[in-house]
This record gives sequence, C-alpha cells and structure tokens, in this order.
Amino acid sequence: MRFIIWIMAFATIGWCGYWVLAQSAIEKGARGWFEERRADGWAADVAEVETRGFPYRFDTVLIDVSLADPETGVLWSLPTLDVRALAYRPAHVIAIFPPRQTLASPFGTLTLESEDMRASLRLAGTRLAVQETTAEIAELSARSSQGWEVTLDRALVAARAGEGENSYDLFVDAAGLRPSDALRLTLSPQGRLPDTFETLTLDATAAFDVPWDRFAIEEARPQPTRIELRGFEARWGQLELSAEGGLEIAPDGTPEGRVGLVATNWREILSLGAATGLIPQGVMPTATRTLEALASLSGGPNTIDLPLVFAGGTLSLGPIQLGPAPRIRLR
Repeated sequence: MRFIIWIMAFATIGWCGYWVLAQSAIEKGARGWFEERRADGWAADVAEVETRGFPYRFDTVLIDVSLADPETGVLWSLPTLDVRALAYRPAHVIAIFPPRQTLASPFGTLTLESEDMRASLRLAGTRLAVQETTAEIAELSARSSQGWEVTLDRALVAARAGEGENSYDLFVDAAGLRPSDALRLTLSPQGRLPDTFETLTLDATAAFDVPWDRFAIEEARPQPTRIELRGFEARWGQLELSAEGGLEIAPDGTPEGRVGLVATNWREILSLGAATGLIPQGVMPTATRTLEALASLSGGPNTIDLPLVFAGGTLSLGPIQLGPAPRIRLR
C-alpha cells in the first residue's frame, strides 16, 4: 500500500512539473513568435499572454493582438484570442475568436462581428503540420469602410490532409448570406437579386508545393499546384450555378484545365460577372448573343451547360474568349 502511495505521489509531482514547464514554454513560445515576426518586418504586438487551466488543460489568452503583413498590407487586430488544448493532447487546439475583430487592407477596413466563431486545429510533428481543421461561424456581419455590409447565418469550413503529397480535402457549407441593399444594387442595378444567398457548398481537393505548417506564416505561403473540384453549388433566388472539373497550376500561377459549368438564369449571372469585374464589359454584347444561341440549342433559354477553359494563359467560356486567365497565387 505504501508503494502505491509513493507511485501516486511521484506521478502527481511529475504531472505538476510537466504542466508548469509546458505553461512556461507556451507563454515564452507565443511571445517569441511575435518577436520573430517583428524581426521579419511585420507589425506584430500582443499586450499579454497568460496560460491557465491546471491540471488538465492549457487555456492561453492573448490580449490586444495586432498583426500586419508588410507584403499584403493586411492588418488583423482583435482584443482577445483564446487558444485551448487538453494537457494530454497539446497538438489539438481550439481557437475561440472574440465577438468583434478588424481586418484592414489597402482596399478598406472590415469590421467583423459574430455570435460565435471558433476553429479546431489538429497538428503533427515539430513543424506543426496541419492534419485537420474545422472552422464554424454563426451570425456573422462584415461591415466595410466602403459603405457596404454582408451578413451570414452560418458557415462551416473544413480541411484535412488528403491521400496525395501535400494535398488537402476541402469542404465549405454556408447559408443565409445577405448583402446590404447598396451592395446588391451594385451587383444588379435592376434590383432583380433576392435578399438572401440561400446556399453555397464546395467539395474539392487542393495540392500544394509544400505542406501547410508553421512556416506557412513564418516564411512563405504554400502555392497550389492542382485543384480538383468535385462539386460546387450556389443558389441565390432563381440563380443557380454548379461546377466541377480540375486545374493544373504552373509555378507562376497559370492554370491549365477545364471546369464544367451549369448555370440557370445565366443572364443575371453574366451581369454579376461584369459588375464584379470578372467579365470584361467589352465582351458582354458578344457573350450575351453567343450564350443565347447556345442556350436555345440546349432546349432551355434560361440554362447553359458550358466548360470554363483555361489554356495557354487565356480564359474562355465555351467558344467565348474572356481574356487572360487569372494567376492563382497565395500572398
């Protein structure tokens, strides 16, 4: 009996020692990470780092966080960031974001407010390579300094390591996206778009040149080399768009491949593309006439089924050449 008591006492002391050492390492590592970012030219500040949760958890709270990337000019600031992990599973963390945060860029400032925003992240190895991540958002509003606003009922974004090298399976499910009246009228001056973007789903696999790990922020972003789109569906009132296909992406970001599109009420979708700059205004008359002819051949004047073709650095929708293909690069 005395032997068992001694074993329990040593185990308790050992666990307490482990927790205290880990607490110190977490806090020191977090402060050191911000110092390293400043040395790299970032504007990176945190007012306080504190870890609690003894004996079974590591609950780390970062106060007054501010990060600015000099390359992109994006500034992210938030009053608190709560990062939690079980003491016996420290590589599986949950980040809980505050109700209000700010994103600023050369294009303006976004104020984000949410009822709930959290992300689960499972990491592996000393490089902290991402194995699986899930982000959940509820009742989000995004207000721009440019005068527009977007609200969202809910969204789920998930990614996990795929079977191929440096590949990740991606899934997105969002509902209840509502642009403000000002933004809706910008996209459709005729006012024919409904208030709510009802559904948006994405099922895809993306491969990258290097894995997503801690060096993705500290050194350089992984760049996509291949995208396989198994399914994309969007429904906005009477507008429906679905897509599937695949792209191979060159080191300079030039995509090659094709994506099959099925669009219902394609005229409004075409107008959206022009309003957002995705389709040049100069090709709109020709595109409209060509798509009317193609739609009539398919037996449904409001529906088209055409490939979006990326070839030789150009982008075409069926027989309609839209112009240079966009470079797919992460900054």
